Amino acid sequence: MMALLLHLFLFSAFFLGWCLWLFHRLRLPAEQTPVVAMCALSVVTYLFGLVNLFGLIQPILYAGGILLGLWTLFRQGPKLLRRFVTLPMIGFGLVCGWFMLLLRGAAVEGHDNFAHWAIVAKSILTHNAFPTAANTAVEYVSYPPGTAVWIKLVCDLLGTSDGTMLFAHIILNMACILALIPLCRRSLPVGAALVAYGIFSFLQFNGCGSLMVDYLFTLLVLATAAVILACQKEHPAGGLTGALVLLCFTTLVKNSGLIFAVIGLVLALWAVWHSGFSRKIRWIWSGLLTLAPVGVWALWLLRVQLVYGETSSKHAVSVENYAQQISEKSAADIAAFQQSFFTYWLHPGYSGVVFFWITVALCIAVPLLLSAMGRIDKKRALLYVCGSLGTLAFYLFTLYLTYLLSMSREEMLVLASLPRYIVCFCAAITGLMLMALLWHLQGHKARPWAGGVILACCLYALFVCQPGSLRCLYSRQDYQNNAEQAPWIELREEYGLPEGASYLFYTNGSPVDGWTGLMVARYVFNTDHAALWQLRDDGPYLAAAFEEYEYVVFKSPDAQSDAELERWGFDPASTPYLDRGTFIQRQQELGS
Repeated sequence: MMALLLHLFLFSAFFLGWCLWLFHRLRLPAEQTPVVAMCALSVVTYLFGLVNLFGLIQPILYAGGILLGLWTLFRQGPKLLRRFVTLPMIGFGLVCGWFMLLLRGAAVEGHDNFAHWAIVAKSILTHNAFPTAANTAVEYVSYPPGTAVWIKLVCDLLGTSDGTMLFAHIILNMACILALIPLCRRSLPVGAALVAYGIFSFLQFNGCGSLMVDYLFTLLVLATAAVILACQKEHPAGGLTGALVLLCFTTLVKNSGLIFAVIGLVLALWAVWHSGFSRKIRWIWSGLLTLAPVGVWALWLLRVQLVYGETSSKHAVSVENYAQQISEKSAADIAAFQQSFFTYWLHPGYSGVVFFWITVALCIAVPLLLSAMGRIDKKRALLYVCGSLGTLAFYLFTLYLTYLLSMSREEMLVLASLPRYIVCFCAAITGLMLMALLWHLQGHKARPWAGGVILACCLYALFVCQPGSLRCLYSRQDYQNNAEQAPWIELREEYGLPEGASYLFYTNGSPVDGWTGLMVARYVFNTDHAALWQLRDDGPYLAAAFEEYEYVVFKSPDAQSDAELERWGFDPASTPYLDRGTFIQRQQELGS
């Protein structure tokens, strides 16, 4: 317990030290320093990780946060601390503490997590390096590792477990929501509305045990806009620096984050060219804001090319992959996809379609309402309408190309994950429109009423449309759903099987899902080399198996496996698994 408390103290001191330093140096509102600190630390760690220097940069960042925090306190005194420790910051600390308790013993769940998000985080933590061609458990090698880097920073201090990884991921989301508060400090209805919308966005597709990132883009875009707006008048340089960090991190979360980063970039460039900077400084800021996010993302693509060469991977960002995917689809396949894709939006019963049309309506209604109230002129209202609708149309076009060029034939024909993609993007656009409404209503008597209406709509969506999703904010039971991992964990612990070894699991007696089951097994045993052996008419052939694997585990044996064990002189009833050393010894005994 003392060791755990010490690690918690060190993590808090390191993280709050960086937040306090950013609060002083960039003049950011205290509530926006956590998300900027998380993203900045992740980007810096990522850059050093590209050259395998995690072991160098992490101790520097840990110690640097503590020392900078102490130095800032020493130089500035208690006045700075009093301005930093606001009620929302205290609330954020309590929320972090609550989730730490809630997530003890939590388990990651869901196909996508075992296919990539959880497995890549565990791989980076295990090897203290980004995946290479040897880490075959990581299949989506072109996906940037942004959130996994933040998870590594947290887990290396607090300890590696599913619960700690989920904790790191959730507090990143909570920090984005916290960043919205400075926009509405003087209006409780407005503040409650923005926080409620942030929670609604967080819960959209966030399974209780999920490390998926699509919904995070919504919150990152809103946090970027909030940082820009909160500092626009008094400290534009600090706000733009914070936005620069958030834009860089957004491109590193997932390749599809580029379009969300472009939205944030447009907002940042608007702030630059409406600031009091000289023309030269404006061009410098414009260059930094444009090139830095693209640069950190391009470095990942370069690393993928250098490490993996011509090896193809799922959803790779390359002309070769796009050409291969399109070549595997017939004209009939493409015609069927186009019919499904273009008619999808006309069916209100399909998931996400109603929210899409609500977003379209808001993109038109909000600017017209602001214009009618005299808060913006007609030219700006038209710009808002065309810009938001044009952004939606462009996103639909990029989705069309994604299915056509990047996804497999099977994924394309079923429009795989389309509801998640469209709802997350619409949530970002809707959030920006609501933020614009509340921002332009500053000083107007209608602002609290607008905030109240938004709050009521968010509460209706949460309590009526998604009542079950709220449980992950308070129920430990929803984080204990270990049905996918439990059989494999029990198998590993019952026989004391080591992590990291190569495994062949015999499952012919009771076949398991050959795709998801294998992914879960690789995750639980933390191995790059694992396979399921089932449905073989010619028997398992142990001698051949041990040429490739260190362990053969009879998870669900049958008559074939029993006969093979007996052929080598093993009792099937007392041989739940074999290791290579034991088998070689038996080979030698029989050979002699």
